Amino acid sequence: MSKIKALISDADGTLVNTIFLIRHGQYEAAVQYLLSQKIPQADIPKYDKYENYINRSVGGSTKDTFQKTFKLLYGGTAHKSLLKKIDFDKLDNSLTPVQDHLAPLYVHPFHGLTQLFNWAGKKQISFGIVTSGNRRMIIRNFGVSIPDLGYTELFQADDIDINIRLTAFITRAKAVYNLPGFEVITCEDVVKTKPNPEGLLKMFKKLNVSVNEILVIGDHPSDMQAAFAAGLHAIGITHGFSSPAELKNAGALRVVNSLLTVPKLIDNHNTGLKKLF
Repeated sequence: MSKIKALISDADGTLVNTIFLIRHGQYEAAVQYLLSQKIPQADIPKYDKYENYINRSVGGSTKDTFQKTFKLLYGGTAHKSLLKKIDFDKLDNSLTPVQDHLAPLYVHPFHGLTQLFNWAGKKQISFGIVTSGNRRMIIRNFGVSIPDLGYTELFQADDIDINIRLTAFITRAKAVYNLPGFEVITCEDVVKTKPNPEGLLKMFKKLNVSVNEILVIGDHPSDMQAAFAAGLHAIGITHGFSSPAELKNAGALRVVNSLLTVPKLIDNHNTGLKKLF
C-alpha cells in the first residue's frame, strides 16, 4: 500500500487568501494604465464589472490574467483596437507596487494554514508549492500571512537578490515546521504555467517521491487539470476562486471547504481507513 509522503499545493486562493488582493490590485493597475493611454473615464469599467471578468480569467500568470480580462472587457466593443496597442508587459510590471501597497490590508492565511504545516512536520510529510505567481509574491504573501516566520517585510528588501530571499523563506519555513522537504516553484521556473503540468512534474522530482505518493490540492480547475495531466491525484478546496461543481468537473477526487480537513484525509489514506485512490 502506497502512502502519501508529499503534499503539493497551489498558493493563492488555496493556502493564502489573496483573492481581494488579486482583484483590487489588478483593477487599480488596469485603471492607472488605461488612464495613461487616454482612455476616457466613462469607458473604464467599474470595479464590480471588472471583478466579474477577472474571476473568469484567473488561473495563469498575472500577465495571462490581464490579457484574458482585457479581452473580455474590450474584445467586442468599440475599443477592440485598443487590445493591439496595450503593452501587457508594461501593465504587468505596474502591478507589483500596487499589490505591495495593498498586501497588508488584503492578504491573510486561510484558516488551518499553520495547523497544516505543523501537521506535515509532525507526520514528516514533505511540502511543495507550485504557483503561477512569481517569487516576490510568494515571499510577500506568506511573509504577511505567517508573521511567526519573521519575514513580514522581506518582500520589500529589494537590495537583496530575490533568489536569496526565496531561499531564506524556504529554509526558515522548513526549519520552523520541521518539514522533511519544502520546495517552491513559481512561474519564473517554468515555460508554461498551469494547467500545463510542467511545474508539478518538476516539483515531484525535487521532492524525490513517486507519483502515487503525492496529493495535490488547489482551488482552481487549472490545478486539477495540471494534476491530471501529470498523472497525479488532486483534491479541490472551495474557499478560493471556484465552486465545488467546477472543481469536481475538472477532476478533483474530493472537494473540501477547509485546510483543516486535509490532514484527516491523508491520515485516513495512510492508515488504510479510507483510501483516496
